[in-house]
Amino acid sequence: MKPIAILAAAILTACSSAAAPGRDDPAPASKTQSTSFVDTLSIGLGQSVTADGGRLEVRFDARVSDSRCPVNAVCVWQGDANARIITRVAGGAPVKSELHTALEPKKVVVDRYTISMIDVTPHPVIATTSRDSETPVLIVRVSSE
Repeated sequence: MKPIAILAAAILTACSSAAAPGRDDPAPASKTQSTSFVDTLSIGLGQSVTADGGRLEVRFDARVSDSRCPVNAVCVWQGDANARIITRVAGGAPVKSELHTALEPKKVVVDRYTISMIDVTPHPVIATTSRDSETPVLIVRVSSE
């Protein structure tokens, strides 16, 4: 009977120390580091938005080119939209990059953030009225690990 009592006492001691860490125990490293982050941003031409609590700023600087197939046409190739962005990580210098919808680079890495181009609107159309008056909007996905 005595070995069973010793075994039971050992199990209770082990469970109580594992289940309730002392107040002086430091937090595990994984809980003190930044967690992964994913967001989809829509940015008007000439505008900036922030992500990850203001740690990253992304500015849609220019629509460099847009050779995508018009939405009301049949094309042999899908074409490509090219946009220039300026990014700034808190406390860092601005970084100019270009993104594409069909060609490379489709994504850029700035600090710990990956910025991927999803789309630019409006899409080209073949029409009698011009869509040049519509402000282009860049749609990107920002993620971090």
